[in-house]
Amino acid sequence: MVKVKIDKTQSTSTIIATRPGIQISNCKKGGVGKTLLSKLKAAYCLESELDFYAVDADRQESFLKAYPEFALPTRFSELDRNLKIPDKVLDLALEKLVLVDLPGNVEEAFNHWLTASDILEASKDLGVEIQNWYVLDDSTECYEGFLRTLEFVGDNATHILVRNFGRCEDWEGFDQFITPELIAEYQLKVIDLPKLRLDTATTVYKNALSFTEARRYSEFSTAQLAGLRGYMRRVYAVLSIAGFNVESLRLD
Repeated sequence: MVKVKIDKTQSTSTIIATRPGIQISNCKKGGVGKTLLSKLKAAYCLESELDFYAVDADRQESFLKAYPEFALPTRFSELDRNLKIPDKVLDLALEKLVLVDLPGNVEEAFNHWLTASDILEASKDLGVEIQNWYVLDDSTECYEGFLRTLEFVGDNATHILVRNFGRCEDWEGFDQFITPELIAEYQLKVIDLPKLRLDTATTVYKNALSFTEARRYSEFSTAQLAGLRGYMRRVYAVLSIAGFNVESLRLD
């Protein structure tokens, strides 16, 4: 059974209600930065006092470990038996923003859930916006995975392509697969996720730190902490370009 964990120490008087929505950190390929993106978005929500749920669908539970007060586990597997577990995602999205960290090995199972539960149509009827944040490196596997997702989901979701410069700095294949015509047809948004200093990124990953914890991590040097603050500012500016900001997320 999925249990929603709520931090009862938070003051409800300062929490900003958010619009119903499901935002998925997605990519068929592993290790491209999906959990990094999820953690950065969670950090922004916490610092901006935005109300949200977080769903960790990865067995490694890196998202869950970093944000245990807000994250809850689910699995997209054995779906014919366990559809009620991922169905909880839509239930949660009726209350507030839901950030979903999706592992790379569940594309078929996730699509099956969307189809079996008619999630795309149900979301439209319920006023729940679905956003597909597809994280890329410059590999054919990533691009082909996105094109399959685009063909399957179509314009039933908003698609944001996230080029992770922490994984790749040369994007020779991007224009080949993501053409101006494709961007225009599906109104794709494209953002570039900045690169975090390698030793800092490695420490954050190995210790399953949230970015809130990382900002006061005692083993970081002064230079690392300063660099991390600058990195977060750049990330938040990039996320804002794609509409991930207080003005767009808050409930009217």
